[in-house]
Amino acid sequence: MRFGILQTLIDVWSQFETERAVVLCPTSLTSDYTQTRKWLSRCPIQDLNEGRKIITWVLQQKPVKTSRRVCMYLKSLYRWAASEDIALIDRNPIANFKMPKPPQEDEEVIVIPRNETGLVLAALENPRGTNWSQYAEFMLQTAMRTGEVRALKWSDIKDTKVLVHSNYTLTHGLKNSTKTNRKRWVPLNKKCLDILDNLQQDNEFIFPWNRYAYQSYFYDRMKTLHRAELITNRYRPYDLRHTAISRWLEEKIPVAQVANWAGNSSEIIWKHYVNVTQEYEIPEL
Repeated sequence: MRFGILQTLIDVWSQFETERAVVLCPTSLTSDYTQTRKWLSRCPIQDLNEGRKIITWVLQQKPVKTSRRVCMYLKSLYRWAASEDIALIDRNPIANFKMPKPPQEDEEVIVIPRNETGLVLAALENPRGTNWSQYAEFMLQTAMRTGEVRALKWSDIKDTKVLVHSNYTLTHGLKNSTKTNRKRWVPLNKKCLDILDNLQQDNEFIFPWNRYAYQSYFYDRMKTLHRAELITNRYRPYDLRHTAISRWLEEKIPVAQVANWAGNSSEIIWKHYVNVTQEYEIPEL
């Protein structure tokens, strides 16, 4: 260890976070990095050389998805600390640590019923700040992922289509690729064009808004609606994408075309999105 100085896990994390802050977007620092700091600060093992014990402790915590995400940052921390120009430790003790396979679970596909869609969008209107209803409506009309909408630039629009080629992640900011590494053109219907007409063009991004704030506001409003029994599920932002794809299929749009617009393969559409909605009833035969 450099100069023989004993530094704790959380001390080294603070140095790592300070250096990363130069290139990270503020959203990443206030979300995943803050969460990782909290987890590492309560870890009972603070000796940086005990990396395998530390990562094992993290993997034993709940929820599982969060623990795996913290492990991802922990591995980045150790690569940084053991690098030649940092050299806070002589070697990376978790360089060859094999992560256990993630638990297998089917993606729950929830389609928002037509009679609840308006309630969801109305609840997201914010008269005192950002109108998150516009963000949600754009997702609903295009089946785009949350990060893809956030990454859209005005230069991506051509006539009545938009090129989807980037993703604005919570962990790494803007990435010049989509989740499936597929570029695609998505047509813009009248509702999308109306939204665009009402937005200011004073930024290169169409929706230069805080994605983390959008998701937090979304979950909070859905919790309120569900508690009041106005909606049947506590919907997630991603359910807007599920709903759009299901509606396209209901309109008899070919699966291959739906897959092209959604940025998935036809097999994925058949497996995950060809879904019955709550508005169907089994007929008497």
